[in-house]
Amino acid sequence: MGALIRYHFITYIKSYRYIPPLALYIISLCMNYTYRPNPVLDSFFNTALFLFFLTTWFTMSLFHAEDSSQEVITKLHVGKKNKYFISKLISCMLLFTFLSAVSIAYPVLLDMFEVDISTKQMVFGFIIHWTFSLLGMSIGLVFTRDVVREGSLSWFGPLFILIVTLAAAGVSFPYQGGGLLLYVLPPVSAIIQFINEGLNKFLVFGWALLYAIALISLYLWRANRRDV
Repeated sequence: MGALIRYHFITYIKSYRYIPPLALYIISLCMNYTYRPNPVLDSFFNTALFLFFLTTWFTMSLFHAEDSSQEVITKLHVGKKNKYFISKLISCMLLFTFLSAVSIAYPVLLDMFEVDISTKQMVFGFIIHWTFSLLGMSIGLVFTRDVVREGSLSWFGPLFILIVTLAAAGVSFPYQGGGLLLYVLPPVSAIIQFINEGLNKFLVFGWALLYAIALISLYLWRANRRDV
């Protein structure tokens, strides 16, 4: 599995598909901390939302780093399609885990906050970034070519969901006027509100985890049903 993950990263680097989302990530991180001092929690929410959006992009670009013909050859070489797909999932998770850590380390090392940040706050900030990234990855997965073959839908779909989700981040929970639609979106709004109001953090993070697991399971089920 380790060799396969390394192969995915090498292929991704050689494809140069990572450059646009990585450049946008660096720009957004630097712009968020242009001035000092900054409030801790609000700053973390801002960079976590950036990462939520960009992780979807990273995921789709990593999963499409190989062209279709090379992907078929790799699957045949691996032998088990599920192993191939899971290795890509792990590669994505390693990538956004690293970016989540950078999102915390950058402002801490440059002393960008208005107060001294504690270890507990750093860990909590990392969890927020990691959770938002996991949600972003799960959205990207269900619009990869392993699931969606229609080219226009593969980009319009996640873009629409991301925009609506970010817009819904300003809607109070429980959602009013949005009906079922807001409940099927990634629970970004609920996470922000639960944390700001000091409500049950374990409940909302559990909700996010179950949401991501459901989409990842849908992806694996659909991808494994595809032809080699």
